[in-house]
Amino acid sequence: MEFDVAIERSSWVALRVLGSSHSNPVFVVVDGKPIRASRRSAEWCLKGVDQCWSQKERFLKPEELEQARSDYQHARAAYQRILEESTAP
Repeated sequence: MEFDVAIERSSWVALRVLGSSHSNPVFVVVDGKPIRASRRSAEWCLKGVDQCWSQKERFLKPEELEQARSDYQHARAAYQRILEESTAP
């Protein structure tokens, strides 16, 4: 199989058999820029971290709380950075 396709920003692509399956992703880097999700997808992930924290915080042991807060904040910061770097809506 051979074809030409214009890829304007770093992405992953796959060949798809409609209604069945698709290949493993092929990662394409354009101008050395990282692959970034859409803003909507990044916002969804960020909200997911907050939702997860809101449900789990009360069940953590006191000795686990500080580390857990730090870990969740790390995840928030990562998704916030991705959100800021995202160019697609």
